[in-house]
Amino acid sequence: MEWHYTENGQQAGPVSEADFNGLVQSGRISAQTLVWKAGMENWKPYGEVQGAPSVVGEAVMKCAECGKEFSTNDMIQYQNSWICAACKPVFFQKVKEGALIPGTLVYAGFWIRFGAKFLDGLIQQVVGFVIGLVGGSIAGASGKDEMGILATILIYFFSIGFGIAYNTWFIGKFGATPGKMACKLKVVRPDGSPVSYMRALGRHFAEMLSGLILLMGYIMAAFDEEKRALHDRICDTRVVIKQ
Repeated sequence: MEWHYTENGQQAGPVSEADFNGLVQSGRISAQTLVWKAGMENWKPYGEVQGAPSVVGEAVMKCAECGKEFSTNDMIQYQNSWICAACKPVFFQKVKEGALIPGTLVYAGFWIRFGAKFLDGLIQQVVGFVIGLVGGSIAGASGKDEMGILATILIYFFSIGFGIAYNTWFIGKFGATPGKMACKLKVVRPDGSPVSYMRALGRHFAEMLSGLILLMGYIMAAFDEEKRALHDRICDTRVVIKQ
């Protein structure tokens, strides 16, 4: 089930149930935030839809252990997970035993990120090659040098625009480019919430900086405690493994 919500007077979404719960947890969606999902006739405040109290900041969350919904006032939070009182002993026994807790962010390492970046680069090169081939054929058929120069310029700017659109749209829409999807990675905020289109756009340009300094911005991910590259630090994002 996908959710839509309002933020700063603008409609946002759709986001998955898990991402929506992350937004509630982070405080970006309160009891007064207007939300909508398939099956609802009209937009309603989140507190009315989920049965959350009308007080700002209060909400209903699913227990990471039993999956039932409770008011956050009756739960405890552990990292990105909410636990009801009944499940607390079992949950913390699992934590003690080192089990992977639902909602915990698992940061993607350097080499899997490298593989995702390689796939994205390959996709963009194939698209660029096809566009260049078509543009060159058109310019060659015209028999004019001016057309060849114009085609080269257009192809150059198309490549730049395509790269910007590729990263911004896929990360803003799905949280991952096709390369990251193939490697089961996702770009999120520190609390696990989705990345906006504007932040995805800023991350694209910040990534250019990571490449300009002899790729050191990328290499940083191998040594950072949260596996962050330079552009992740600049835009306050994390690359995680989907659970």
